[in-house]
Amino acid sequence: MGGVLKNLDLVNKYLLVAFGFCIPVSTALTNGVLALLVMFGILDNISDRFCRWGSVLKTNPVAQAGLVFFLIHVAGIFYSDGQMEKIFESLSDGAKFLFISMVMIYAKDKKFGSVFLLSFVWAMGITLILSYLLWMGLLPEALKVKGNAANAIVFHLHITQNSFMAFAAFIAAVRTREPGICPLHKGVWGVFSVLALFNVLFMVQGRTGHLIVVALVLYYFVTWDRAKSLVTGMVILLAFGTFAWMNPSNPLFSRAQTAIDEVRNWSPDKPAQSTEAIGIRVEWLFNSMQIIRQNIVIGTGTGSFDTTYREFVKHTGMLSTDNPHNEYLMTTVQFGFVGLMVLFGFFAVQWYCAGKYADFQQTIMARGFVLLMLIACMTASPLQDNAEGWFFVFMSGLFFAGSNTNEAASASEKVKEQHI
Repeated sequence: MGGVLKNLDLVNKYLLVAFGFCIPVSTALTNGVLALLVMFGILDNISDRFCRWGSVLKTNPVAQAGLVFFLIHVAGIFYSDGQMEKIFESLSDGAKFLFISMVMIYAKDKKFGSVFLLSFVWAMGITLILSYLLWMGLLPEALKVKGNAANAIVFHLHITQNSFMAFAAFIAAVRTREPGICPLHKGVWGVFSVLALFNVLFMVQGRTGHLIVVALVLYYFVTWDRAKSLVTGMVILLAFGTFAWMNPSNPLFSRAQTAIDEVRNWSPDKPAQSTEAIGIRVEWLFNSMQIIRQNIVIGTGTGSFDTTYREFVKHTGMLSTDNPHNEYLMTTVQFGFVGLMVLFGFFAVQWYCAGKYADFQQTIMARGFVLLMLIACMTASPLQDNAEGWFFVFMSGLFFAGSNTNEAASASEKVKEQHI
């Protein structure tokens, strides 16, 4: 029996590797692997009556913060006026925070630690190659992708691909600073990082990715040697700046100019058009703030945004929406400032726990991930989306599985030994 249980533990680790690879590649594959991971995870943990899972929830601050945010979704059901379908969707989104602790059970294995992260990087490497081939007009027609040469997206839409690629570039850049790394590996990681950075800024039209790149680049250089940061930063700025100057119609400039024009043209006196991506987001912001003022403490309940917003814009000529493309607005409308503070508290716990790692490289990558999520939540609703939501779960479980106290870690290891 012990051998079977040990194999289940190993199977779940391999499934987690596959999960990290599938997230940037395919929603269908992600959901398929997720179903297997849930099924085998439950079977694996039933054998010890969920002691390992309970140990993680009791001792890991990030898991505890995730549990609190999930319970807020549960509590919000009792005063929600949302449709049952939307309530279930919102509850499922909240359950992602709970699932982080399940991922942590298997992500703590140091033998698999780098493999988990590399599975994501491998997938982004494939995406990067295909994106460049598409951009250069060399991609075989038999390969069906979502974009074209002007917007070189491959498996996901531009917001998703750019966010993932920005983080892949960041991971690669951090790996170049790994102590004792051989020159060949350092060069490979460096080239990957620069190519991925170029892909985000000049080949894909996702403005969210552009903002994420700026934040991660600044954070990367702030945490590095001052002289090296200055030299490397100047070289990259000069190279990219020259390309941008010679190609003024690049996505970075064109999307930024479009955003500026739409903000200038927006007026609260007239409804925004669906074609105005920024203008309509500003409209969602102003309307959502009005709704929040009416329900400032605990919001309108789980899954209520669609119903509440539709009622608010009735007879105004404004377009209704079930997603304000801003995670902070979505959270505050549904759960008030209580929910918003819990969400910010979750990210604060992650940031704090990342600073406790002895491995400074892990600290940088973990905090870079937190920065990515903080920015993504301002310009989209990543926790509501499939790919971004499971990316959040996967990386949270991976980077913060080791956030236990020494006492907690010992207890967890003891439970694991009894399980095996």
